[in-house]
Amino acid sequence: MRKHEKIIPIILAAGSSPNLAFPKALAPFERQTALEIAVKNCSFLGGTLVVLGSEAQRILPAPKPAEVVVNRKWREGQISSLLAALRKIKNAAFLIYPVDHVLLTRNTLMQLVRAFHSRLASQEVVMPRHNGADGHPVDRLRSCPPRIFEAQTAREVIYQIPQRIRVVNVRTTSIFEDFSTLESYEECLRKFAARKR
Repeated sequence: MRKHEKIIPIILAAGSSPNLAFPKALAPFERQTALEIAVKNCSFLGGTLVVLGSEAQRILPAPKPAEVVVNRKWREGQISSLLAALRKIKNAAFLIYPVDHVLLTRNTLMQLVRAFHSRLASQEVVMPRHNGADGHPVDRLRSCPPRIFEAQTAREVIYQIPQRIRVVNVRTTSIFEDFSTLESYEECLRKFAARKR
């Protein structure tokens, strides 16, 4: 068991939302925004980093106690936001959490954290899976290898050595349910409201 290894959540919220009337981070879900939900879900870990880019000034300030990193290169894609966060945290374990995965719950995160702390020494990544499909959030041991700075996506590096991945089977589809259009936002909103009943 590696119970004392700190995990820093990285909430990726830098991308643009051209098909929505608001940035994804500010998407309302009842009385909370998507960003507030993500920060709250991660609060048991502490030290959360939020990466902003597009419309950063509109989103700021981020919910406390999160710290903000502004990615000026957000147009280069999600990998650029991850790299901006990694430059900040240096050598630490981290959890990749896209802000539009609003249906994630703290219980799912805790399941992944427990798996991370009990993984084999050879396992560097903890990946959630539901019915054969991988999703987010993803735990990663310490800083990524130098090749990530030349990769097009984080998954390109994560899947390069499959035997280093510990797969955690979860019961929820929330690990790959996100929103980028009005239709997908409304679907997430409906599911978010339904689970409170």
